[in-house]
Amino acid sequence: MSIRPITTTDWPAIMAIQAQCYVELTPESLGVMQSKWQASPTSCVVFEQQGNVLAYALVHPWLQGDAPSLDTEISGQINADSWYLHDMAISPSAQGMGIGKKLFNHIVNQAKNLAVDGIGLVAVQGAHTYWLQQGFKPNTTSVKLTKSLDSYPAGVCYLYLSLS
Repeated sequence: MSIRPITTTDWPAIMAIQAQCYVELTPESLGVMQSKWQASPTSCVVFEQQGNVLAYALVHPWLQGDAPSLDTEISGQINADSWYLHDMAISPSAQGMGIGKKLFNHIVNQAKNLAVDGIGLVAVQGAHTYWLQQGFKPNTTSVKLTKSLDSYPAGVCYLYLSLS
């Protein structure tokens, strides 16, 4: 088992996992997903076991209190004060193996080593309970955030984990 940066050959497995996991929203296109990776290739990782990608996490720089619109490519230099956990998904066949906790710990440790202030995310499909248990807190005060969440389905919430 290993956590490593995403490579170009991982994308078919990543796209398959995304399609299996996100049943309440339309999966994002390959171009959109890869734009997150291209913005921060060292923080976007997969969890691999015996040559099989079982999970992935797309994490990139972004502003605290804001979220990129869903299904929109990001590009160029991002003037950021935190990271954004755009997506973390585990293959249904690998759930219950503790992979989510391992991936999350890897992301947090990497962020702390780089002195990142914190990590934001938008919880979808009822995942806010899980993220609250990981130490994330709701943040609903940003005007920018209200606009960017318009692209998400109802019932989502922005959460932030302070690391400083």
